[in-house]
Amino acid sequence: MAKQGLAQFRELSGARRRLGGDLQSEVATRARDPFESNYMGVIRPNDSVLLDKGGGADQYRIYRDLKRDGKVFSGLQKRALALIGRPWLVEPVKSLKNSTAATTDAEIVADILKQSGFDKLCKDILEATLMGWAIDETIWGIREGQIVPLKYRKRAQRRFVYVEEDGDDQLRMLVQEDMVRGIVLPERKFIVHCVNPEDENPYGTGLGHQLYWPVFFKRKGLIAWNKLNDRFGSPTPWGKYRRGASPAEKATLFDALRALSNDGVVITPDDAAIELLESKLTGSISSQAQLCAYMDDWIAEVILGQEPRTQSGGALASASKERRDVRLDLVQADADLLSETLNSTLLPWICELNGLAPCQVYRVIKEEEDLKAQSETDKNVYEMGFKPTLDSVRSKYGDGWDAREQPPAGTPSMPAALAAFAEAVRSGDQDEIDRVLDGLPADRLAQASVAMIQPILDVAQGALSYDDLLARCQAAYPKMDTSRLQAMLANALFGAETYGRLTGDSL
Repeated sequence: MAKQGLAQFRELSGARRRLGGDLQSEVATRARDPFESNYMGVIRPNDSVLLDKGGGADQYRIYRDLKRDGKVFSGLQKRALALIGRPWLVEPVKSLKNSTAATTDAEIVADILKQSGFDKLCKDILEATLMGWAIDETIWGIREGQIVPLKYRKRAQRRFVYVEEDGDDQLRMLVQEDMVRGIVLPERKFIVHCVNPEDENPYGTGLGHQLYWPVFFKRKGLIAWNKLNDRFGSPTPWGKYRRGASPAEKATLFDALRALSNDGVVITPDDAAIELLESKLTGSISSQAQLCAYMDDWIAEVILGQEPRTQSGGALASASKERRDVRLDLVQADADLLSETLNSTLLPWICELNGLAPCQVYRVIKEEEDLKAQSETDKNVYEMGFKPTLDSVRSKYGDGWDAREQPPAGTPSMPAALAAFAEAVRSGDQDEIDRVLDGLPADRLAQASVAMIQPILDVAQGALSYDDLLARCQAAYPKMDTSRLQAMLANALFGAETYGRLTGDSL
C-alpha cells in the first residue's frame, strides 16, 4: 500500500510539472488589454448600443423601455413562461446518486425551494435574456430549524458595477458614499445570472442589443402612419370670405368652421387659392404598415427564432415550425444556462449552511407527447395479447385512472370470442356462427330485460293512483341494473361488426 501511494504521489507531481503555472492561470485578461480604459478599475459594459444610446446613470433604461412594445413583451413572456411552466427536480450530484442519504438531502432541498418562491426567482433572473444580466438578492431566515431563503428581491442593474480586483471581476454595489467603485457585497447574498458574455464582459449581452433598432424603427413608422391617417383620414374645412370682410365676419366664418372640425380649419379670401404639393404615388400608400410588419417579424425572429411570415408557407407554417422545433431548443438552452447559475450559487449555499450533501436542480424539458398516437399504439399492443399496467397508464395519461370492472363470469373474452368467430366465418358454417353469437351474452334478451325492469314491477303492483305509480317508478329508477343488457347488446354489436369486417357482408 505504501508503494502504491508513493507511485500515485509521483504521478501527480509529474502531472503538475507538465501542466506548468501558465496553463493553470488566465493570461489574456481584460486588465492586460491595451485597448481597454478602466477608470479606477471599474469595468464598463462593451455593449455598443448601451454605450452609444444609453448614457446617464441608468443606461439600462433603454432596454427596459423595449418591453413597452407589445411584440417584444409578448415574445419575452412566451419564452420565459415556457420555461417556468416546466417541472423541476433536485437530485444529488453525480458522484452521490446511489447514496440514500444524499437522495434524502435532495428531497429536503427541493422542499426548501418550494417554500421560497423558486419559480418567481427563476422568472426574475430570466430578465437577463433581455438585459444581459440580472441580479436577485436572497433574504435568509430560519424555518423549522433550517437556514433557508425566505424570499428573493430583484435589484436594478444600475446599482451594481464590476471592479477589477486582484485579477478577478468583483461585483460591488454603488452607494452614496462611493458612486464609482461601490462597496463589497456579503457572501451568499446575491444571485447574478449572465448570458452571452463576450470578451471578458461580466455584464453579458442580452437580446436588447438586437431588439433596440427594430423597435426604434417601428415606433418611427407608427408615428408616420398616425400622421398620415390624421392628415388624410378626414377632410380639412376651407372657408372663403369676400374681400373687405370685417373682423366680425371673419370670426363668424371661423367659428362655423371650427364647429365642423376641431383638428384644423382654413379661411382665405374668396379669390385666394391654396394648393398642396402631393406625392406622385398612385393607389393606397402602405409603406408605413409594411415597415411595422417587417419590424414585428424581425422582433419575433430575434426572440423566438420565428421565421418571417413571408417565408416557409406563411404565418401558420412558421408558427407551427416554431412550436415544434425552435422554441423547444430555446427553452432547453435557457434552462441549461439558468441551472448552471443556480447550481453554482443558491444550491451550494443551501447545502453548505444546513450541512446537506451537494445537490443540483434542473428543469425537465421534453417535447409533449401525442397522446392520440400513443393511445393508438397501446390499443394495437393490447390487441396483440398484452395489457399495460395501471402505473404505466397513469404515467402516460395522468392520474385519475383505475382498472375497469371485469365482464360477468361465463362471458368469453374479446380476443377469444373474436378468434372463435373468425374461425367460424372462415369455415362458412352458419350454424357455428349462430352458436358463437348465442354464447356471447351471459343471459338471453328476455332475462336481461326482465331483470332490468324488475324494480319497477315490484313497486308498481301496490300503486293507488297514477301519481302514486309515477312517484314509485321515479324512486325505483336508480335501482335498475342495466349492466347485463348492455353486455349482451355490446356482444351482439361486436359480433355483427366483426362478421361484416371479415366477410364484407352484413348479418
